[in-house]
Amino acid sequence: MMPTITVTTRARDEAQDACGRVYFPHRLTVLDPQSFGMSLSAIDLGRVRAGVLAYRGEVLLETAELETGYEVNVPLDGPLRTWTGHADVCATPQLAAVYRPDGRTTMRGWAGGGRLFGLRIERGVLEDTLADLIDRPVRAAAPLGATLDLSSGPGRQWWRLARVLMDAIEDPDGPLAAPVVARPLAHGLVVALLHAVDHPWRGLLAAPPRMPRASAVRDAVALIEAEPEAPWTVGVLARRVGVGSRALQDAFARHVGMPPMAYLRKVRLQRVHADLRAADPARTTVTDIALRWGFTHHGRFAAAYRARYGQLPSDTLAQD
Repeated sequence: MMPTITVTTRARDEAQDACGRVYFPHRLTVLDPQSFGMSLSAIDLGRVRAGVLAYRGEVLLETAELETGYEVNVPLDGPLRTWTGHADVCATPQLAAVYRPDGRTTMRGWAGGGRLFGLRIERGVLEDTLADLIDRPVRAAAPLGATLDLSSGPGRQWWRLARVLMDAIEDPDGPLAAPVVARPLAHGLVVALLHAVDHPWRGLLAAPPRMPRASAVRDAVALIEAEPEAPWTVGVLARRVGVGSRALQDAFARHVGMPPMAYLRKVRLQRVHADLRAADPARTTVTDIALRWGFTHHGRFAAAYRARYGQLPSDTLAQD
């Protein structure tokens, strides 16, 4: 499972240190010492971190320039006044605040208590992902818009995906927190954010990508076949074979007849099938094998398996 951080404290210094380790170093000013308290549950996905942060009693948080990362904050219980470094924003459960590396930030609120979902994305991750999507280098901080509307359109879809990650935070021992699931989910959140938030390159996301050489597809197929258990994403595959993500998607559709992640799912189903046939039903379960290959939703997995092999996975396991 992924590394997690869980903290509950009434001590200002402990609260500042824990929040700073997950997100960014900051100065925490407690404006209501009598009722102050903080709790934090977070999951570390490598170069992306996500957490649910709660304060009791009004506080003020101030950072220097973020420099090393981007952040998206969604107050879950009410409004939060914040300066993103480029705009004064009143964030709400329907309007996320988006922070860039090139700006000082402040947050003030929680007089009545409340929770915040925060997503921290390392600068290189977001900018490399953007470069993959637009098939050109990104040499400076991406000037993302200061807000993201979560009530409709792409922002609403992004928020649905983010809430899946919140489930992993709330159940760090569950299947959603497994690296083979959580890391592709984190990558998907970054891609979805770039499609949803305003920035100068959004128009390029709709432009047709340059078609890569056929050998790039063969190389990507070989990587999937060699390590189907790895937490592959389209972006990781594309970088490994030296092409852009969108170009690889289109090339897979042309040469393989399906997207890269569909091909990965096909290979994983093949490995599940082989393991079920070889397993001793007295010593293992369908769930054990399915989780080994990254299938966390039993109903969808069973349906996909039956569609491919004409029987339920439990039937395969029970066969001599």
